[in-house]
Amino acid sequence: MKQFFDKILRKNRKLRKKEFLCFLLAIGLFVACEGALEDGNPFGPSNSGIVINPSSPQVNKGGTLTFTAFGGTLPLSWSLSNTQIGAIDAGTGVFTSIQGTPQVAGTSTVTVVDAVGDSDTATIEVLPNPLVINPGSATFNVAGSQDLVVTGAAGATVTATIANNNTSSTFTIPTVTVAALTVTVNFTIPTTAEGNQTFTISILNTVNGDVGSVVLTLIAP
Repeated sequence: MKQFFDKILRKNRKLRKKEFLCFLLAIGLFVACEGALEDGNPFGPSNSGIVINPSSPQVNKGGTLTFTAFGGTLPLSWSLSNTQIGAIDAGTGVFTSIQGTPQVAGTSTVTVVDAVGDSDTATIEVLPNPLVINPGSATFNVAGSQDLVVTGAAGATVTATIANNNTSSTFTIPTVTVAALTVTVNFTIPTTAEGNQTFTISILNTVNGDVGSVVLTLIAP
């Protein structure tokens, strides 16, 4: 009988020892995971999260802006998708638009990645300068044409589009042609039934992204 009880006690001690070892192993894994998240997880992104501020800023040509990241694990790395509009310091998040010539307007995606692979993106826009267009907006009551000359854009080319400000109008839209920095609009005059018509001609400098517009008004008899 004594041998029987000794066998049971030895078996229970063995079970308790296994349970204790499992408990120690679980504690060790927990501590290891915590340390990995603090020091940089070598196994991939964590759930720490990182957010860029501001998320969609605008700057003028020649301007600078500093992005800030909230959350995440240091060190951080910054990058810019469109380097035609500027550059970003990979370590500090300072964006600087092009300082030389041409200064280009446009948008770009800003990305930050932290030490454990978490990332966030923002969109930055470098605003265009207004084009100088001569003679500017005009009004006509007879058919003809109008030349619109872009000044201060030597060496550039432009494109132009025209749209009727009355989107429900059936009046024939004037034609637009472009030669170098001159936009020519050819138009007829609306009938009395059609009524007065106004059009916006939008012009884009294809080199640096600057934009401008003028309004053409056609008076019906």
